[in-house]
Amino acid sequence: MQDIVNGLAQGTIYSMAGVGLVLIFSVVRVPNFAHGEPLMVAAMLPLTLMTFYGVPLPLALLIGIAAAIAMGVFFSAAVFARLSRYPEVALLIVSLALVVLISSAAVMLWGDSPRQTPGGPDIILDLLGARIPIMWLVIMVTALASTVALDFFISHTSPGRIMRAMALNPFAAQLMGIPVKRYHALAFAIGSGLAGLAGALFSLAFAVQSTMGAALALKAFIVIIFAGMGSIWGAFAGGLLLGLVESFGASYISSGYRDTFGFVFLLAVLLIRPAGLFARKTNA
Repeated sequence: MQDIVNGLAQGTIYSMAGVGLVLIFSVVRVPNFAHGEPLMVAAMLPLTLMTFYGVPLPLALLIGIAAAIAMGVFFSAAVFARLSRYPEVALLIVSLALVVLISSAAVMLWGDSPRQTPGGPDIILDLLGARIPIMWLVIMVTALASTVALDFFISHTSPGRIMRAMALNPFAAQLMGIPVKRYHALAFAIGSGLAGLAGALFSLAFAVQSTMGAALALKAFIVIIFAGMGSIWGAFAGGLLLGLVESFGASYISSGYRDTFGFVFLLAVLLIRPAGLFARKTNA
């Protein structure tokens, strides 16, 4: 039971990051490996604001999330929009360059030692022999609520339907007069905002550090490959699955290989079901 709880708590962070990456990848068609950097900034910035400037915890978390959204808009407008005519491999290299630049600047600013944002609730519940910090439940509920909200936005609002159309056929959407760059920026803002929300909550429950962005971005890509490209709820389930795989692997095999188990499971999924675990079969 404790392994299940640990896996679900960690997996919901992967779920929020993966859901945001699914939106960006589906709408913009950009392999954004810098997706973990807004999450890292939203996790580290509140600690600085609280420690050096006395900013209250709720406001510090909101500023961290706002910074993540601003980073997403910057990625879209100042970087990827200007390189949209280049092949995807060029965009991939640019996103990797962003990871190196931002993480290096973060290490210079914050160092690389793990830390945790103080001020979160420290209540611990007991469930069938498992100890569950109340903050873990907050993270799980928030992840579920944010995924429901995104699904409603995509399915029942005009901007959401436009994004779905762009995901299906970006060229036809542009011919119909849709302001593609504006909706690209919106997709980056929402996706990075979800990553920022994940980072802010993560910092209240677990230790964070300035070098965490790249690893979490890789895990977000594992999640969307589990899910099958374009599936919001599949990404949510894929994040939980990845968390459980890591938790049980660390408990029953070795905690030193925690980050390896997800990649091993990914290879198995690709061999058995290349389209993703939750991808729907379609007829040609």
